[in-house]
Amino acid sequence: MNIKRSIESLLFVSPKPLSVKDLAGVLDKKTEEIEKEIEELVSDYKNNDRGILIIENSKKYQMSSSPESASVVQKFMQSEVSGELTPASLETLTIIAYRGPIKKKDIEKIRGINCSLILKNLLIRGLVEEKTADEVEDNIYTVSLDFIKFLGISSLNDLPEYDKFNKSEEIDKLLGKINDSTGSDLEINSNNEDESEGGDEDDEDEDEGDEDEDEDEDDEDDGVTVNNDN
Repeated sequence: MNIKRSIESLLFVSPKPLSVKDLAGVLDKKTEEIEKEIEELVSDYKNNDRGILIIENSKKYQMSSSPESASVVQKFMQSEVSGELTPASLETLTIIAYRGPIKKKDIEKIRGINCSLILKNLLIRGLVEEKTADEVEDNIYTVSLDFIKFLGISSLNDLPEYDKFNKSEEIDKLLGKINDSTGSDLEINSNNEDESEGGDEDDEDEDEGDEDEDEDEDDEDDGVTVNNDN
């Protein structure tokens, strides 16, 4: 494993600063190794005139745009906030509206992709609210009051078919909140059928046994009759 490259990837995808301990835990390496590699990585970004820097605060690290690019970044962010939402952002916002409060990892299960940047964009726009947890994937999201006001509704219950999607069994199964009993039902039915077939076979064996006993009794009766004639 290339530790430096792995650290760079983790800093890129993480929406919050990561400590040396966080990185060591994820990469299963000693903190001393992480400290050495991250110092080199910080130096690489600082000395190679890049548009991205790795900043450090209280032994926590995060990627950030360089000060020289501040005006460009500000212009872009303003257009992002004021512009229309992308289909991906609308989809994510819809999931939060119908299924919130919902964890980041559950949003990503439903969408099938990492949603860190989209969630950050929705937070910047003030459309969602975030309750942080120890693990980023456990951060909980709900829509904001501004979002509800923008829609012109009094509560989320006024959304079309809110109850249907808020309590959807199919989505709950996808998120692992309830078990899919279909497989177990089939297994039970199959076992019952096997037992039933086994019972029928036993009945047939018993019937054959009864027939054999009847034949033996008839033979015995025949033997008695013959002896009497003699």
